[in-house]
Amino acid sequence: MSKLTTGELAKQVHVSVRTLQYYDQKGLLQPSELSTGGRRLYSAADLKRLKLILLLKGMGLTLTAIQEILDSDQSSHVLALLLDQQEQKLRDEQATNAEKLRTVRQVRAGLNDFAEVPIKSIEDMERIMTNKQGLRKIHLNLVGWGLLMDAIELAALIYSIVVGNWWVFGAALVVAIVFATVAVRQYFNAVDFICSNCNSQFRPQFKQAFWSGHTPKTRKLTCPVCGQTNYCVEVLRKATPAR
Repeated sequence: MSKLTTGELAKQVHVSVRTLQYYDQKGLLQPSELSTGGRRLYSAADLKRLKLILLLKGMGLTLTAIQEILDSDQSSHVLALLLDQQEQKLRDEQATNAEKLRTVRQVRAGLNDFAEVPIKSIEDMERIMTNKQGLRKIHLNLVGWGLLMDAIELAALIYSIVVGNWWVFGAALVVAIVFATVAVRQYFNAVDFICSNCNSQFRPQFKQAFWSGHTPKTRKLTCPVCGQTNYCVEVLRKATPAR
């Protein structure tokens, strides 16, 4: 590698000429030689030293500390420890950023379900994520109750066929209906709906909500505030604070 002038070195590492001149004045990075015309010339070793200086400076070390480290007899050992710490820091930041990226993706996915809900702050996005997690739990509970009732009905049907006693199957149907009623009431007691027209959050009457058309995340309801009938977004009801 041919020798670099101050301007060429500054351009290669993206610092100012004034910075290199300052490092020279401090004795931190002096040119390997001077040309016959008095121009500072830097070697490949000078370039490596400058890159190391910039790395350590980026880690938060002062120029005085950097100079002491580079001039120390234990410079290699100290640098190894510093670089180990920097590597660990970058790994921690990478893990943190990966977690943030997952959160961003979750929020973005959640926005598809809440396209009609105004989002004005981070708290709004956190509320959406809380809603999604809470609603998922409620939906899983409903599925669990449904599977349990199906199992009871199937067992009662098989028993009735084998034994010839259909009263058992009839009793199982009654139990299943009671379970279904309780599960559905618990569901409607845990959710509200947001009107897609006026964005009001409301609790519909049980009869209206039960017989309304619906998708997995919306129900066709009449808003008590604006009177419009639209598909309203299902949200988790806020817990009432204890008095």
